[in-house]
Amino acid sequence: MALAGLIAAAAAVFPLRDGHAQTWGGTVSLVSERISRGLSLSDGHPGATADLFYRDDRNWALGLGLGTMNPDQGPKAEAIVSATRWWQVDDHHTVTLSGAYYDYLGGEGTSRLRYSEVSLGGLWDGGRWGQWGGTVSLSPDLGASTAWGYLGHRGATIVELTWHRRIAGAVAADLGWGIVSNWGGGDTGSYRSANAGLSYTAGAWRFTVSRLYSSVPKKQRWVAGVGWSF
Repeated sequence: MALAGLIAAAAAVFPLRDGHAQTWGGTVSLVSERISRGLSLSDGHPGATADLFYRDDRNWALGLGLGTMNPDQGPKAEAIVSATRWWQVDDHHTVTLSGAYYDYLGGEGTSRLRYSEVSLGGLWDGGRWGQWGGTVSLSPDLGASTAWGYLGHRGATIVELTWHRRIAGAVAADLGWGIVSNWGGGDTGSYRSANAGLSYTAGAWRFTVSRLYSSVPKKQRWVAGVGWSF
């Protein structure tokens, strides 16, 4: 899931209900490989991210994400800014609306990667059935590529589904599925991705291991990470 979706999920899971005016926080993470929506951002290398958010009692959240990229070629860093508005329907249902802009710095090909998106999401807390989430994003300028090369900023519809459930003590299971459907006819570079993993939370620390799948290129990989939240 991209950072805009993570900010929306954080806002949904931890809504402000006590009337406190503002709060802020974030997570710093190290991962064995940076993966976003099934695609590697670090080309097999380890990476680091910093996700920061600020929210108020009017159900608004602002997010800033920073991450390392492939150290050998192409862009060297990713920066994401996002804004999210969420509505707490009841104790179990939340609706989110967010917008995000993804920028890339250093190296070559940065202009091909920059894009923006608007996302509508929902979260259902099913108790013992876990937490279910879904997001539909529209990007007017997401780049598309195939084996024939770069196709331009054609735009895309992105659908993502997630499931999270604590299974034993501090151990939880996570599942995810997504599809990026690029606009335009013919071979547009659309693809699917999925993930399944476990996490262990100890205070402000979270340790994860996941198996990820992407249909373009068709590949499976293991990814491990550790994050500290503040």
